[in-house]
Amino acid sequence: MDYLDLLFDRPDQLPTRWADHTFEQCTFRKLNLSGQSLAGANFIDCRFDHCDLTRAGLKNTKLYDIQFLHCNLQHVDFSVCNPFGFHVNFQECPLNYAVFIDRKLKKARFADCSLREAHFIKSDLSGTTFHHCNLEFATFDNNDLTQADFSSSYNLTLNPDSNKLKKARFSLHNLPGLLMKHELVIVH
Repeated sequence: MDYLDLLFDRPDQLPTRWADHTFEQCTFRKLNLSGQSLAGANFIDCRFDHCDLTRAGLKNTKLYDIQFLHCNLQHVDFSVCNPFGFHVNFQECPLNYAVFIDRKLKKARFADCSLREAHFIKSDLSGTTFHHCNLEFATFDNNDLTQADFSSSYNLTLNPDSNKLKKARFSLHNLPGLLMKHELVIVH
């Protein structure tokens, strides 16, 4: 079934099974979708606002041009989403323990998010902005971080040898996290 330009703000409006449903230009507001399987659903140009998606199942879910605003997305594995057209942006979202493996996140935006212990592995993060994000214990391994902007984020630990960093932006307070592998003592 296809849904176009609708507001979903009550649980009784939602399908009992999400697979094979397409939502285009829809808004999901203040919904508890924690632990639900959204497997096989297609979301195109949609907005999730103040929703709880903790541990939501996204196997083969299409996320094309999706905005997550003030949503709880902890323990969500985005690496199982349909890779075709995958494009997401996040604002003020807890994404602790989220997983992004082999994802194209070119020019994505993470603004004021908590990404504690998130995993970014083998992903294309070129041009991605991490604006005022907490990156404590986040893993960055074998990524393309060309022109990524970490300049306002904090608690970053990243091995420059295992990521492509050409023209990536960092602030001076990011330096200790970039040099950690060398076990240097940085004094302020």
